[in-house]
Amino acid sequence: MWRQYFILFIVSITFLLITARIILLQGFDTDCFLFNKSDCKVNLSHVADKRQIDHRIIKKYRGMIYDRNGEILAMSLPKKTLCINVYKVKQLLKIKDVKYSKLLKMIGLSEKDFSKILKKHSNKKEYYLKRKLDDSLASKIMDLDLPYIYFIPEFSRVYLGGSYFSNIIGFTDIDDNGQAGIEYSKNKELSPTPGIRKVRKDNLGRSVELIELIKKPIPGKNIHLSLDKRIQFIGYDILQKHVESSNADSASLVLIKNTTGEIISMVNYPSFNPNNRQEMTGHKIRNKVATYTFEPGSTMKPFAVYTALETKSVDYNYTINTSLGFELNNKPLKDYKDLGILDLKGIIQKSSNIGAATLSKKTNREDIYNTLRDLDFGGSLYIDWPGEQNGNLHHYNDWSEDDHASISYGYGVSATLLHLANAYVTLANYGKKIQLTYEKVNKNEIYYDEVLSKNISKEIIKMMRSVIEIGGTGRKAKLEKYSVAGKTGTSRMIDNGKYNINKHNAIFVGIVPASKPEYVAAIIVRNPRKGNASGGRHAAPIFKEFMSHSLNLLRVYPDIK
Repeated sequence: MWRQYFILFIVSITFLLITARIILLQGFDTDCFLFNKSDCKVNLSHVADKRQIDHRIIKKYRGMIYDRNGEILAMSLPKKTLCINVYKVKQLLKIKDVKYSKLLKMIGLSEKDFSKILKKHSNKKEYYLKRKLDDSLASKIMDLDLPYIYFIPEFSRVYLGGSYFSNIIGFTDIDDNGQAGIEYSKNKELSPTPGIRKVRKDNLGRSVELIELIKKPIPGKNIHLSLDKRIQFIGYDILQKHVESSNADSASLVLIKNTTGEIISMVNYPSFNPNNRQEMTGHKIRNKVATYTFEPGSTMKPFAVYTALETKSVDYNYTINTSLGFELNNKPLKDYKDLGILDLKGIIQKSSNIGAATLSKKTNREDIYNTLRDLDFGGSLYIDWPGEQNGNLHHYNDWSEDDHASISYGYGVSATLLHLANAYVTLANYGKKIQLTYEKVNKNEIYYDEVLSKNISKEIIKMMRSVIEIGGTGRKAKLEKYSVAGKTGTSRMIDNGKYNINKHNAIFVGIVPASKPEYVAAIIVRNPRKGNASGGRHAAPIFKEFMSHSLNLLRVYPDIK
């Protein structure tokens, strides 16, 4: 009988202990009891929360980049990033043989490298095993139902402008931070602000419940460029054709709407595929329109004529007998042929070095310097372009006698193609300088700064129209339905600090329509190897082909019937 009472007593005591234990756990949130006072825990719910509650980053998409007509050039697409709780996986593998081999094969990771990850990051709760997977592969991985493997949402940048825009738009790194081009210069505006959410996770580390939205994510701002996708495609294809046919190193082109300062097209060939990270190296990723400097050659002659007239060093009736030559440091300066007697228009039309040098020597060097500085040579264009070069314009006190002469035909000064186009934009605006931009502008926010004489600028443009006519060096730039004021240029390239007599830059700048300027286009072909390397031979035909296609799309009314 006493045995029955004893068993009943033991059962009762056990029941009471269990009940007390439950009351302590549920009611008092502690596991402290008679036998574990030394290592018991209070606030058990807090302990549980530390294990089950996590804070997760909420990512939003980077801002889109559009062309001036609303065409998408760059956008972000949702992707899934494969994560692993290394700490939990290591613990699991100690007690259970879980096979991750199928997963590793899917993502192209060897067993050896996987073991290294587990060893090196043994305490990590979240490790990115594979970034930005396609939905189809992510779905196959989810079907494996492996423990402590989960996905987090990310975004991947896609460039719809392709190679046509790549060294203009630039690219981002794998974390969507801008690394080049507009992606870099506008990174702050384009970047999203991440949010934070409080979640409850299961034993496998997966989010199972949203507890609270702590910080709301904000997507990046969209940017609308001044560039026109249609014109960009035309320019790229034309540059590619001419670079290949002339066996040149490269070529660049820029088209600017001079009344607004908007850059309509900015093209470099060769380029790269922005959707292939292996191509994102070397000189092809540079926007050479803004980062490559060169001596602009005879494209500087209109400004030499302008300064001589503006300072009254000569008048409009001035003529020079170029047959008499010109001496540079005991070395005769020559034209490409004997051009005889030339007036001011003839110096520009025939591109006479002797005529330009003679004019320059008649003009005070300080006045020449001031004109070029007013046109931003040697200074910043303030277009917020990464790696933009200012070129070089030495102070006039540092000019030698030869520099005083040679700067008139584009030696002793360096510039980017964008600087050169900027100077001609001011000329096209009859002396009014305007801020260049690659973003679409509001016409109410356009401001001009008058830096050149309106009347003299008009006269210079009239003289430049002769360059395109019979007898001019830019005949191959002539358009059927539009008047053109232009200037050719050819300059030797510099290798290791010395002029290379076998390498040249071929340049052309054109204003169209010349009767009422709307657009300025500047072209450079670097080191063309077929035929003579002049701007009239290699750059002027590009202008003709490019503008013939573009002006109709830009709805410019013809001024020649």
